[in-house]
Amino acid sequence: MNTGTNRYDDNYIREQLKLFKLVDMRERYQEIIDEAINESLGYKDFLIRLIQAEEAGKRKRLAERLTLKAGFDFIKTLDDIEYNFNESINYQKVRELGTLSFMEKNENIIIIGPPGVGKSMIATGIGINACNAGKTVMFVNAKELMDRLTDAMRKDTLKQTLKALNKVQLLIIDELCKALHNSSYGKSFIM
Repeated sequence: MNTGTNRYDDNYIREQLKLFKLVDMRERYQEIIDEAINESLGYKDFLIRLIQAEEAGKRKRLAERLTLKAGFDFIKTLDDIEYNFNESINYQKVRELGTLSFMEKNENIIIIGPPGVGKSMIATGIGINACNAGKTVMFVNAKELMDRLTDAMRKDTLKQTLKALNKVQLLIIDELCKALHNSSYGKSFIM
């Protein structure tokens, strides 16, 4: 049963947690207090649980922002892909790429194959994993990227555009073959 003092305490706690931008602690502190009581947690374990709730929430919100900013055509994780629709997909290799170890090694990957085999889905799934790991991602159609670069060249802002692209930790260029076969780009970028 809440008394007037408890309500004041709750308001004070909520206001201070809001002030300090501890969103998840503010939303979940009572639930975590109840868990601590039920599980007879000590002060340190209770504090750790509060911190973990805030950390998980911040990680989730960051991943959501990064995913939104990445520009994916659709959201599909590697777990969402039905690998049996195309038996030529090397499931183990896709899983390995999904660990993002290639990023740690500063390696590039190229996913090639005929239309409709799942290249974009796999690239998106890898990109979603990168967003969930807190990495910046840009998913862009090759034609759109070439248009941006061509426009930047015309405006004499290519250096700034390339500098901005260089800050992206994972650049996924979709439909590359189509753009390379488009002769309207001339020899500006293709060597």
